Formats: sequence, C-alpha cells, structure tokens
Amino acid sequence: MSYLEFKNPMLLLLLIPWGLMLFWFLFRRLYNREAAVAISSETVVRARKSIRAQTYRFLPALRFAVALLLIITLSRPGRGVHYSSVRNLGVDIMITMDVSLSMLAEDFQPKNRLAVSKQVIKDFVARRKTDRIGMVVFAGEAYLQCPLTLDHDIIQDIAGEVDFESVHVDGTAIGDAIALSTARMMDSKAKSRVILLVTDGMNNRGSIDPETAAKAAAEMGIRIYTVGIGKKGEAVPYPTGFMGMRQQVILDMDEDSLKNIAELTGGKYFNATSSGVLWQNFKDIDRLEKSRVELKQYHEFYDRFQWFLVAAAALFFIEIILRSVVYRKVP
Repeated sequence: MSYLEFKNPMLLLLLIPWGLMLFWFLFRRLYNREAAVAISSETVVRARKSIRAQTYRFLPALRFAVALLLIITLSRPGRGVHYSSVRNLGVDIMITMDVSLSMLAEDFQPKNRLAVSKQVIKDFVARRKTDRIGMVVFAGEAYLQCPLTLDHDIIQDIAGEVDFESVHVDGTAIGDAIALSTARMMDSKAKSRVILLVTDGMNNRGSIDPETAAKAAAEMGIRIYTVGIGKKGEAVPYPTGFMGMRQQVILDMDEDSLKNIAELTGGKYFNATSSGVLWQNFKDIDRLEKSRVELKQYHEFYDRFQWFLVAAAALFFIEIILRSVVYRKVP
C-alpha cells in the first residue's frame, strides 16, 4: 500500500503565515487599487498594455507559488510504501489410528468406534488448513497410509476408506505404530510436530515397547496426544457375525500406558467415552495445537521533494525574466 507522506510535517505549519499573507495581499488588491502606470507614448501603450494586461497580474501569484512550493519542498514529501509478509508456521501432524477388530464395538453411535473415529478425523483434517498431515494405521502391525502432505483431500479420502482389512494381522501394536509415525517425521522441519494416537486397546503385539517409542519421540521434540476409546472394564455390544446378533464383551484398554505416553512427550491424554466426547476431544486438540502466523511489516520511503524544488526554481526564474524584460523600467 502506497500513500503520500511528509518527512518534516511540522514545517507544513508555515502554510498558516503563507495563507495570511495571501489573504492580506488579495484584500489590498480588491479594496486599495491605485493606478500607478504612466506611459508617454500612445503607440507604446497599445503595444505593451496588452502584454501587461495579460501577464502583470500574475507576477505576485508567481511569488506566492514559489513560496508555497518551497514550503512543500522543506517538508520533504514522498511516497511511503507499507507492505507486510505473512508466513503460516503450520503444524506437522501424524494421525495414528487403531483399526483392530476391537474397534468394531458398537457403543459409539451411529455405527461403531471405527466409523465414528473416521468421521471425527475427517472433520479435524478439514479444520487444519495450513498443516501437513499424514496417516498411519495399525492393528497387529503398523502401516503408513499417507506421508505428511498439504493435500487434505487425499487424507480425508484415505480416512474414509480405511477399515479392519487395512491391516491383516489383528492385535494392538501401539509401540510399533508410534515408532513408525516418529520415523516418518524425522525429516520434518516444522517447529511443531505432533502424533495423534487413537486406540481402544493395550499393547499386545509388535517388537517395540510403547514407552520406549514415546521416549524416542520426545527426544525429537514430538508431542503425542493419546485418545483412549471407550470405558475401561465396561461391557459393550460387539457383533458376533452370526445373523446380526450382538454379545456383551469387556475390552481392555491400558489407560495408564496412554497417559504415560502423553506425559513423556509433553502431550495430553483424552478419554473418549462416547461419540460426543470423542468429537469434543478432537476440538480440544485443535485448540491446543494452533498453527502460528509470522507477520513481518516493512516500510519504505521515496523522496519526491525534487519535483517541487524544480518547479519552484522554474517559477522563480520566470518571474526574474518577466521583471527584467517585459516589465523592465526605462529611466
């Protein structure tokens, strides 16, 4: 954005006495006219009177114009340019989602734990417009579904397509999932890196202990937010696969381990006991991990007083020429 600016704006106060002098001059011209021209030769009168009649009245105006231009010159007018640059410092987020068979539990409406988790994750991704997001899914093994990307449409499509067949080995390899997510963020240069771990079980598969993996993530400055799905020790409806029948089963969740993982990495543990609570948990995480915006403002000034100085000099010399040639007094 550019605009007119004065380096010495206080000197513009000189326009006040300049304006008073102009007013006084015009007042005298209007109310105190005096004829002061005496010319002896009628021929000269006709030759010169027309020139003087056309130009003589402009001589004082030239002097006032020169004074005005000099005042503006001294105030140093110029073009000020103000601009700013905005840089989004997004967060790198690796969503690590449990797709083991225990996520079939139907205590989360309208369908089951996995279906609700997928929908909540898609909504979360839609709100993180400036962040790079990736996805790891796990059960008895962990697999990268999508590396970190700004293409959120792809992430949402993948989140919508993952199911219990995405991983062929059942179980819950939380440690392996954290380790894989951490490895995929090693080359990230983002100032804020986050793993969002969603699971409803306890670690019973894989070769890496969850707390060991969490310590490795912490050493890299990666925070882990853990979301435990369901209530510990509570019987929940679970499909039997036979004629749509359900049975009540108790699914174990290692809540203490999830809390410890979050604490080791500077993250936070959330317990989603229902669909509504899960939605709220993700909204809370969204507020905790806000993208930062870096704003830099710049100001430049380009002098333009030269134009006014040149104009003042030109008018000054025009007045000198007129007085010396056209209005030169002959003794």
